Order: sequence, then C-alpha cells, then structure tokens
Amino acid sequence: MAITGTKKQMQGSSGMKNYFVNLCTIEDAIQVESQYTDCSVKLSLKGKDNDFNYTCFVNQNFEKDNNGVISGLKFPEDLNTLYLATKADLDVSDLGVVNVETLKGKNVAIINYMSTGKYKRNTWGVVSSWDDADVLETKFLEQVAKGYPRDFSKDIVPSNKTATITADDLPF
Repeated sequence: MAITGTKKQMQGSSGMKNYFVNLCTIEDAIQVESQYTDCSVKLSLKGKDNDFNYTCFVNQNFEKDNNGVISGLKFPEDLNTLYLATKADLDVSDLGVVNVETLKGKNVAIINYMSTGKYKRNTWGVVSSWDDADVLETKFLEQVAKGYPRDFSKDIVPSNKTATITADDLPF
C-alpha cells in the first residue's frame, strides 16, 4: 500500500474554533438583582439541535432622572436587542421592572465561547433572531478584535490552512 499524500483539515471555520453559535428557545426568563447593572434578565435556553440547556444573562443600565425614575436605556442597548430579536414589545416600569414573561417560548441565537474565567465556557450577553445568526457572529468577532469579552480565550486561532500528511507521518 502506498500513500503519498492525504490532506487533513486543520483548525478553521469548518474545524475547531473557540466559539459556537447556537439556536435556542427561551424556556424561562426572570429578572434578577445585579450589583453591577440596573437590570439583569436571566434566560434559561434549550438548544434547537441538541436539547442542551444554556443560561444567558442580558444586562442593561438605564438613564434616570433626578428622582431615579427610568427615562431610557443606556448604551449598549442589549435589552432592546433581545426584545427586537424575539419580536416582543419591551415594557420597563418607572422602577426598572421588565416584562420578561413575554419572552417565554421565543427563539434566539446565542454565542458560547471558550473562557479564561472561572468556567471553561461562557455565553455572550448579546442575542439575535435565528435569521440574523450570521450578523451576531460578525458582531461578536468585531468585539473580540476590540478586546471584549475580556474573558475570551484566544488559544485556538481560526485558520483555513490544510496540512499535507505523507506516508512517513502515518502510524502504519
């Protein structure tokens, strides 16, 4: 038997990368207290293809008047993006209570990435509709180029290179 050269796909867009775009359905959504942001919505998600359970936190700070009454959303408007992706109406009370019950059963795309933090994998707090998953991936890569999220692990670098393996490289 003679093998003079086979090609093996290396890491790249069709191989291994350090983030994943997942299509999910929102199983539950609750507003939780956060010491870092004015509003944090915890999404419990179920993957479309693998039935895997994911958790995503969408955080938001509010613009407030002198009396502490909510008057708008501060940049970035991730909460607004969540409601746009689910085609639901966002309703925030003067005290910052969000109508999370309208999110249950809606579909969103999320990005999970390899993390250098406490947990091996983390979920990015920005979501999109299933139809805009490619736009979400582009936004994520733009943020990675700017250094966000800070716990993103850059150990695996996407590449489209292939390697040639000769008979000397094979174990038989």
